[in-house]
This record gives sequence, C-alpha cells and structure tokens, in this order.
Amino acid sequence: EQLAEEHKVAPLSVPDLDPTKVVIPEDGPLIYEFDVEVRPEFDLPNYKGLKLRRPVRTFNDQDVEEEERRILGRVGQLVPKPEGNAQVGDYLICDIHTHDGGRTISDLKEVKLRIEPRLAFKDAVVENFGAQMKGAHAGQTRSLELTLSESSADPGLQGKKVQAEFAIHDVKTMRLPEVTHELLHEFGVHSREQLRERIRVLLQWRLEYLQRESARQQVLEQIDAASRWELPEDLLARQAHKALARKIIDMRSSGMSEEEIRGRRRLLEQDVLKSTALALKEHFVLQKIAEVENIDISEDDLNEEIERMAEQAGESARRVRARLEREDSLDALATEMVERKALDLILQSAEYEDVPVGAQEEAPVATVEEQAVPGEMQDPTAVPPPAPEAPAGETAPPAQG
Repeated sequence: EQLAEEHKVAPLSVPDLDPTKVVIPEDGPLIYEFDVEVRPEFDLPNYKGLKLRRPVRTFNDQDVEEEERRILGRVGQLVPKPEGNAQVGDYLICDIHTHDGGRTISDLKEVKLRIEPRLAFKDAVVENFGAQMKGAHAGQTRSLELTLSESSADPGLQGKKVQAEFAIHDVKTMRLPEVTHELLHEFGVHSREQLRERIRVLLQWRLEYLQRESARQQVLEQIDAASRWELPEDLLARQAHKALARKIIDMRSSGMSEEEIRGRRRLLEQDVLKSTALALKEHFVLQKIAEVENIDISEDDLNEEIERMAEQAGESARRVRARLEREDSLDALATEMVERKALDLILQSAEYEDVPVGAQEEAPVATVEEQAVPGEMQDPTAVPPPAPEAPAGETAPPAQG
C-alpha cells in the first residue's frame, strides 16, 4: 500500500514476493526487485451528462405466470409428453451428431436438455434453439448450427460454425407441484399472492441488472472511443477468474437464481479472453471514477449488502457471508459495490432515451455438461508452467520491478 501510494500506481493483485530469494547484504542497503501488475494509465473524458439508451419493459400477469412456472418447475416432476409438440420449458432426450462438412466431430447419446431460447454446451452455443425446436416430437431429427467456442479442444475448430443433428427420442414436460402452504413456506411466503408479488420484484431486479449492464457497455464505448487502449493477452489470462468472480457477484446481488447465473456464465466462458477484456475495462474505468469522486464503502455498507443478498436468496445473512468467505469473494463483493456506486453517479446525470428490451437480451440459456468437440478444452487462462531452473553455475536474471 505504501509503494502504491508513493508511486501513484493501482496494483491489480498482491505482488509475487519470494522471501527465499531475499539476500541480506553485509554492507549497504537491501535491494529487492519484484513484479507487480498495475492498472494501465488512461485519461478519463467527461463522464457526466452522457446520452444513454435505457432498455425498458412492463411486466404483465403472463410474465409473472411464466416465471412462477419456471420457479415451481424446480421442484416439479418430469413426465412423458406422448403427443410431442415440444415448447419452451419442455425437455428433450436426444442423440446429437456434430459434423463439419463430411467430417464427424462427435456423437453424443441420450442427452437430456431443457428447451430455452439458447442452448450452451461447455464449448458451443446454439442461438434461437427454442424457436428451432418448437413443435418437435419423438422420431424427428432437426439440424441446427452450433458456434464453437474459442476454447474448443480442436484448435482448427475454435470459433467455427458447424452443423449438429438432434435426433429426438423423447419429449417430456414438467408437471408442476400442488401449491400447498408447506411449499409456499419453502419459498419464504405465506400465500400465492405473496409468491407472485415476490416474482414481480425479482423480474424488476433483473430488469435493473440489464439496465446497468447496458449502461456499463455504453459508458465504456464512449470512454473507449475518446481514449483507445488495448490490454495484453497475458494480463487478460491472469485476471480472467477475478473478472468472472465480480460478474457472478453482481448477478447474485441482482437476485438471479443459480440456474440463470450458470447460463450467463457459460456464455461468458465461450470466449473468455474477450469477455475478460470487456469486464476489465469496465473495472478500470469505474475504479478510476471512484478514485476521482472519493467513492468508498464501509463495513456497514458491506453488511447491508449481504443482508439484501440473503433476503433475495431466501437465506440467512450468516449463510451468505459464509459462502462468500468460502469462495474468497468478499473482496470481489466490495469491489463490485464501489463500481456500482461509481456507475450510479454517472447514471444520475445521464440523459436517457428509453428503448424496448431486445428479446435476445433477456433470453434464458439452457446448459448441458457435454462438449460438442471431444478432448481437453484449451484454457487460455491456465497458468504457464514454471521456467526451467538455470544450470548449476549460472544465475537467472533478476525480476524487473
């Protein structure tokens, strides 16, 4: 902290210090060099009075009923749907044959998946999945386009579009449970009306999250256009996990279910370096604005946020804090809160043009644990192997600090 203050730098992580390499001189000052990653220097243009587009929508009774079915479906029973006619929310049992032209990539058997607007494998995404599967029944085969991720196990297929045939064996639907007092109590409410009111609040929280994400992107675009700067890939790789942790914290703070978070996380992981670059730039910009505006949070602020997250999740604050500590995410939560305050400051002075929410922006994502391309996926965030030690009699060059 002292070095950061004296040299006016913003470290991104704790310096890589190795006490075993410290040599105490017999005479003169102790000099120890080390590496530390710091935030890049850039100029902040005017960030007040920005013109922003704000996605808006009004939730009606049908929206509430659909979300209620989704929530109750988590404790429902999967039953056959003999007539087929698959719809969003139904489940398919199918074989998936993926190929690139005449070359077979994979043959997956008996895969169970939920029909949602988008489908995400570990290493691929199918856009408009729900629309393309609408009306399907057992015995049909439907051909869809997959976009493979940049982490695909086959370097020659990374980022490529390929075809997949979904051979449907069975269509199932979710039989919802009877809404009893006991079930309502499990959701932390005492009546059906209270459940639907809570759902309306959750839908509004999601919309506010979407509005914040849209604002972040637009603010970054305007600042980036005024002062363009690129981030090196090695920095992106090292910071990817922290950037993803901050995103997940923000999603949880917005009341998203673990199922929703899993879908959004899977999309971010399709091109981890690109998503990390965007997240890091947002982080750098908002942190710098927070410094300029002297924005900080207190321990009381942190406790209040944990209480709010607990209320949204229907858990105790103690349990939420324990999970954050176990995942080593308390610092990420504090960072996200500072950035949220900085963004709120920008939004307070912004001029808005309301625009309808795009269907793709709020489309749920179904996930499956299978890979479209077999083999070990490439991890661009993997820590490189340590450099070989210098042979006896040679001295490794000193670290640059």
